[in-house]
Amino acid sequence: TTTTTTTTAGASGTGTKAKKKGIKPAASLLSFEDDDGGEGEDDGGLGRSLLKTKKKSSRDKGATKARFAANIALPTPSIVAAGSETRSYDLESLKALASAQRTVKDRPEEHREAAAGTSGAAVAGRSVGDVFGRSGEWLPPPPPREDALSGIPDAKTIAAAKVKREAARLQASGKPAADFIDLDSGREHRNERVAFKAVHGGVSDRMLGVYTEGDILAGSDGEDADEFERAQFSRVFKDEPDMKRTVAQVKSSAGGGKISSVSIDQDGIDALASLRRALAMAEASSANATSEAARADDHAVKSKEALEFYEKELKGASERYVYTQKLRDYFRDACAMLHHKMPIVEELEAHYRKFHALRAKALTEAINVEREEAEIEATAATEAVNAVFANGGTHAEATAAAAAAVEDAVFKVKNLQAKNLDEMGRDLNIAMRGAANARSKRRQASLSTAVAEDERQVSLFHKDWTDARQAADAILCDASEEFSTVSAVKKRAEEWKRTHPSSYKNTYMSISAPSLFAPFVRIELIGWSPLYPRQGSSIPTGLDSMKWHGDLFDYGLADGAGADSRDEDGNLLPNIVQHVILPIVSEAVEEWWDPRDATQTRALAASLKDVFVYVDPATNEEAKEVEIAVHRKLKRCAEEDCVVPTYLPVVAQCAPDAKRHAAIRFQTSLDVIRGALELDGVLDRVTLQRIICDVIVAKHIVPYVRLQLVDPSVCAATMRALVDVLPNNWTRTAPQGILPLRDIAQSLQQIASASSNADTTMAADATHVLARLLP
Repeated sequence: TTTTTTTTAGASGTGTKAKKKGIKPAASLLSFEDDDGGEGEDDGGLGRSLLKTKKKSSRDKGATKARFAANIALPTPSIVAAGSETRSYDLESLKALASAQRTVKDRPEEHREAAAGTSGAAVAGRSVGDVFGRSGEWLPPPPPREDALSGIPDAKTIAAAKVKREAARLQASGKPAADFIDLDSGREHRNERVAFKAVHGGVSDRMLGVYTEGDILAGSDGEDADEFERAQFSRVFKDEPDMKRTVAQVKSSAGGGKISSVSIDQDGIDALASLRRALAMAEASSANATSEAARADDHAVKSKEALEFYEKELKGASERYVYTQKLRDYFRDACAMLHHKMPIVEELEAHYRKFHALRAKALTEAINVEREEAEIEATAATEAVNAVFANGGTHAEATAAAAAAVEDAVFKVKNLQAKNLDEMGRDLNIAMRGAANARSKRRQASLSTAVAEDERQVSLFHKDWTDARQAADAILCDASEEFSTVSAVKKRAEEWKRTHPSSYKNTYMSISAPSLFAPFVRIELIGWSPLYPRQGSSIPTGLDSMKWHGDLFDYGLADGAGADSRDEDGNLLPNIVQHVILPIVSEAVEEWWDPRDATQTRALAASLKDVFVYVDPATNEEAKEVEIAVHRKLKRCAEEDCVVPTYLPVVAQCAPDAKRHAAIRFQTSLDVIRGALELDGVLDRVTLQRIICDVIVAKHIVPYVRLQLVDPSVCAATMRALVDVLPNNWTRTAPQGILPLRDIAQSLQQIASASSNADTTMAADATHVLARLLP
């Protein structure tokens, strides 16, 4: 079999296998010259055996290289054209060729002879030049290197040569060249290669390029292929212990130079088992991968939802920030406006307290003057009557003496007869005497307990109050509508709570709301009084009828939702009532209220009930103090101002002014009882019963009623008036102070039944009283 090939450059000095240098334009014959040498190295048949020899000492190696360079003329490979003679490569020719190309180490004497021209030029009938297609003439050796002693190139030169050779191969074929030359690719079922094989015998070992059929030599391409196959099996089944063990056995056998016989059937079975295990593991891995994919999809969905949530939160946070900044600016401006208006509000409140105090003082003085003058007249009349009776006078003389004593009794006691000139020379007592005469005539004309207040003082009070209300209404006129009313501020606050409840809570708006709305409430309270009605009205204004109360009553409540006990906004009205209204009511009780005026007591009771709806005295200290003040003041009035004089019937008959004074004081006591009963719900009922029944009735009224028994008709009328004032459940339960009234009523009934000509009115009154007092 023949083939046309290219002559290859020598192998590198490191002992690697032969590689192609490049493809020339014309084909050349195969040559084994320079098969193991590198480009630019010392040639002459130096093969792998040279590199496999033991290393000499540095001195011997240097001498050998010098001798080789000086005496041996290295042949230069020649290229045979494609049309030249075709050589045959049988086993004998190749052996002869290998023998002719022995290295310096194998046959140094032949190389020396060849260099001198005396050695044989023919091997097995053919010269070396003929074998390689060259003439028998030797070419001169290559020029010496800079380092004359170095016949072997350095690593850098070898690497450059390799790179250059690979580049040439790639340029010619477009792919890396094979590691061997297939001499007959058309043969079937044969594995013939040209490989280097050590031939033992002769003078020294030789490396010959020969055909190998079905044979694998150590270091040849066949061995590399087997190693590659074993490496692939090891890589595929690296996790299989059985396959690892088989591969390890094969490698061990190859390393020792011996190839163990591996059972193909057993290896197939093991490989099949390994494949099945690998398939099971692959299926498990597939299932795990499917599960992981499902879980990844689930995580992706959750991540998408989380992303949408955080996008929404981010957008909400941005909107909330902008909205909060606007709210901050709004409430900052509102607070600044209210702070600017507070001095005016405080001045109006001081004026409000001032004219209320003046009105209360004027009323108290009018009541005291009325009582004082009535008592002066009654005392003067009784003293005159007693003087006449002491001198043995008659009833007519006693009555005349009493009338004369009453005429100037007030002037004498108050020293109004003398002149009291002011800086202008005017007599002030003239006006005082005129007022005293007017009061006396009014007392004589009626038994009414109503006190005529100073009309001038009452007029000034209503004028001042009207001016204060007008000023309060004008305080916020210069402010914008969004700041000047409770409803506008409430709208902003409720919108904040509805749209951003978390920030509303975090900023403690529920705690700050009472302070925010308090100035508006204080301004509107200028037009409210706990004791006096407005001009043209008979009753004072209630808290629940005021505008601020209606606006703030449902503050913070969602549409259609009830109050939540955990919501701090539910305490808005109680806090406002406690800190704004309760101090006004407390001052009214302590400074302005007179329990003798039933109108004041009735108005105060209504105001206290409104306040105590939001502020319980049982839990609030300020409300408890107000309750104690009411109890204290009412009890003092019952003890000091409800005393009913008890004149002897004969004296009262001769002194009408004394009798009238006693009757007025009795009516005053009934007015106090009526007012005290209005306080039911403000004060404890047991406390009221003690004040009314034990003090007013038992201590002051019962002695007066007993003296009226001399005139059963008057006594029955007095008893009926008293019983009608008291509640039904009080009279039926018969407290200790009311028991004497039952005895008096029974006496009246006995008198009425014993007298044949008894007054029918008296009998009816007596029956009515007994019906109320009996259980």
